Amino acid sequence: MRTSDLTPAVLKDLRRPRPFPAISLLMPTHRARPDNEQDPIRLRNLLGEATRRIKEDPAVDRDTCLRLERQLDEDAVLRLFEAQRSEDGLLLLFAPGEDPQAWQFVSPHDVPERIEITTTFLTRNLVAAHLYARPYWVLVLDQEESRLYLAHAGNLTEVAAHGFPAEPQVPSRDDAIPGPAYGTDRTGYRAARVGQYVSDIEERFARAMTDRNLPMILVGSPELTTAFGKISRHTGATVGTLELTGAEKHAVPQLEKRLEPVFHKIREERAAQARRELDAARGRKAFVAGLAEVWHTVVDHRAALVLVEEGLRAAGRADENHQLHIVDVPEGEPAPEGVETDIVDSLVEAALDADSEVRFVPDGTLPDSVGIAGTLRY
Repeated sequence: MRTSDLTPAVLKDLRRPRPFPAISLLMPTHRARPDNEQDPIRLRNLLGEATRRIKEDPAVDRDTCLRLERQLDEDAVLRLFEAQRSEDGLLLLFAPGEDPQAWQFVSPHDVPERIEITTTFLTRNLVAAHLYARPYWVLVLDQEESRLYLAHAGNLTEVAAHGFPAEPQVPSRDDAIPGPAYGTDRTGYRAARVGQYVSDIEERFARAMTDRNLPMILVGSPELTTAFGKISRHTGATVGTLELTGAEKHAVPQLEKRLEPVFHKIREERAAQARRELDAARGRKAFVAGLAEVWHTVVDHRAALVLVEEGLRAAGRADENHQLHIVDVPEGEPAPEGVETDIVDSLVEAALDADSEVRFVPDGTLPDSVGIAGTLRY
């Protein structure tokens, strides 16, 4: 399953407590050779380490251990992994009595290599990847054929609906034009046909927007994108543009590659917008920063927006008064009883349950807020 396919219902199910041991395996992966040739080796090692920990844990009874060993079978998991299109991360979740094929996710978002064995799945990276994979329309305008794609974190899926792909209607600059050649305004004729064509594309795109009102990235020659911008009712939805002539001739992987800088710029703009929102919250004294402080506002249902740097991780526990205490747990060592190895994961889940908006931002976006900040509802 791709993280873009996650629904609120699936995320809610993944966040529920499970009998011990619930196993979360996270691993960065690579999309292309030669880097991706090492991914199966790293996955095999990760599965072997998880199996070793289960066998050596006295809290895991023999029957449970045997069931999980079958789920963690290296050959079976590797076959599923190799059957999927590689992206930037892999998340595998295992629990006694659950289908191991159901909770395997490929992510377009970088994830750290981790093994967590506890009573809940590690879902923070899934939530981050799901939010990172915000969908966009990518409208490709071309005089030979215009196409519409649905983009999830840079991955394109062509849409064969709403009148797309749109058949060619624009003549080449060298094509003969109807009527007597003498005195014919070739430029004016082409401009009229371009206007008709983009108006037709606008009507088709309006049907797509009625189905799913998403931000749009516009791709095409300056002539077509300018003409479309003049007549479209959806220019306000445009969050990025890519100048590209002959775009319909680009295979999907090539088009994805050309769009990478556009998506990078969109992410930078969203991070900048987040900083502006925090500055505005400071001005009205509705700003909070730091794990303990944000935790307190989240459990009180006062957090409107929670911003979390992608690499933030901390161990901690909440006391009976819901106060958070950060605990120093050395990497690779088990956490003391009652201490969660990643309290940020629980904070994100609590924020989502409280209907707070959660956004993950690149590391370094919140230098004055110790990696996490928020705005208050009141």
